[in-house]
Amino acid sequence: MTSWLVLAERLNDQKSRSTLITMKSCIQCSAPFVIPAADSEYYKNIHVPDPTRCPACRMQRRMAFRNERHLYKRKCDFSGKEIISLYPPTSRFTVYDQNVWWSDKWDVLKYGRSYDFSRPFFEQFGELLRAVPRISLQNRNNENSEYCNDTDDMKNCFLCFNAEQAEDCHYSNTFGYSRNSMDLMWCLNAELCYECTKVHDSYHSFWCLNGKNLSDCFFSEDCQSCQNCFGCVGLRQKKYCLSNEQLSKSEYEEFIKHFAFTHSSIAEVRKKTAELNLRVPHKNLQIEQSEDSTGDYISNSKRCGSCFDVMNSENSKYIWDGLVVNSYDCFNTGINSNFLYECVGVYNSNNVKFSHKCSQSSDILYSDYSAHSTHLFGCAGLRNKKFHILNKEYPEKEYFELLAKIMKHMESTREWGEFFPFTLSSVGYNDSMAQEYFPVAKEEALQKGFVWNDYVSPKMTGTKTLEASALPERIADVPDDVLNWAVECEKDEKPFKIIPPELEFYRTNGLPLPRLCPDCRHYLRKSRINPRKLWTRDCGKCGKSMETTYAPERPEIVYCEECYLGSVY
Repeated sequence: MTSWLVLAERLNDQKSRSTLITMKSCIQCSAPFVIPAADSEYYKNIHVPDPTRCPACRMQRRMAFRNERHLYKRKCDFSGKEIISLYPPTSRFTVYDQNVWWSDKWDVLKYGRSYDFSRPFFEQFGELLRAVPRISLQNRNNENSEYCNDTDDMKNCFLCFNAEQAEDCHYSNTFGYSRNSMDLMWCLNAELCYECTKVHDSYHSFWCLNGKNLSDCFFSEDCQSCQNCFGCVGLRQKKYCLSNEQLSKSEYEEFIKHFAFTHSSIAEVRKKTAELNLRVPHKNLQIEQSEDSTGDYISNSKRCGSCFDVMNSENSKYIWDGLVVNSYDCFNTGINSNFLYECVGVYNSNNVKFSHKCSQSSDILYSDYSAHSTHLFGCAGLRNKKFHILNKEYPEKEYFELLAKIMKHMESTREWGEFFPFTLSSVGYNDSMAQEYFPVAKEEALQKGFVWNDYVSPKMTGTKTLEASALPERIADVPDDVLNWAVECEKDEKPFKIIPPELEFYRTNGLPLPRLCPDCRHYLRKSRINPRKLWTRDCGKCGKSMETTYAPERPEIVYCEECYLGSVY
């Protein structure tokens, strides 16, 4: 087998000279799509065929396997104990509490089976997936943070997902190294922050978007290295600004002293900031300290194409939420990883293809929830194993001989080179990340073969139930008994509760109680981020054509990088 280093050198050389393209029609949506010669060379070198689906449909298929933030109460199928799980009580899969799943109380090898060449691989793999117990949640080294998923080293956190190294944080997604904060999305190193999205290295800032090095900033967007700024857009290294107007320190402090956070005042400020947002130029793409890369929110990377939210990556393409090298077509993958292809949730691994939730492993094909392993094919739930096919162990020589035969068989059934079909997903499409980026109604989902979750969790109840609009405007008027109330969300009418540390946070910072449930607040934050799609648009200053995540019909003023930097510095 060609070494990863040799492959990397070969790909770098081929990418520099390949310009030909192949046109195809997506077998899922029928849209035409392009396969550049450099992509074909990559597929050839990792021994897979060219894809049959367009990049968007490939991403949708992968995302359909990841439930990040929908939790349910159910019984552990091993102990009967009530647990919190990604899977509803009605799931067709066997689910074990995470502590049981990682223990030696059960034997995953007892589910091993021989490969049947008279049947398609995915049919056999689907049977294995339904037989092998699934882990209820994935949390590691957490303390008092039971209602979280896909988290590491969390303390006193509630409803936090895809996160690490956080303390006293609640209702947040995709964040880390943060303290005493709530309602965060895509934030790092935040302290005493609230309702922030894409904000890093910041302190005591509320309702901010796309910010860095902020301190005591409120309702501000695209601001960096700013302090005491309120309702500002596009500022750099500023202090004591109100709606982009410079104030003296005393003037600013007088304004803050008399400003009260109420729902009406918050709505008024956000409306005013949105109007200012249309008068201030925006950068076409958020790409920093990167070379020869396309996409958005890319940092410290080289030669990354059609990538979104990636960092420290190289020679990769079609990556969303990743940190990878020499990898294509992945979602939420990376960290010390090389040559990943068609993967979801794979970390600290090398040469892994068509797999889901496999970590600290190498040479893995078509496997699910396996770790610390090497040379697996079609396996589920394995740890510290090697040379297994469908959870059955083989001598090394026999493993490679059988693997070669299986690959030929899958080529004949047109399965080789395809990620798992939607029907094998253990989560409902409506619970998956695919629904957040590629939303479909139930009827359409079922027509396309997606799995759908019809289970509805019991409604929250309290000593009394009231509509969110009936909540007091000011936090000072909220009684302690609010902790026992069920509040009906202003948007979807789903009841939710206020937890004690949340109430303390609002009181300490003078913030009103939210009128939206955690889910609606999450989707509202997400709606503020530009879509993961590129359009061609003319720079609003120099007129040259550029790529951007701002659609041409949008009203914002958008500049190319050169013009933008000239306008803010």
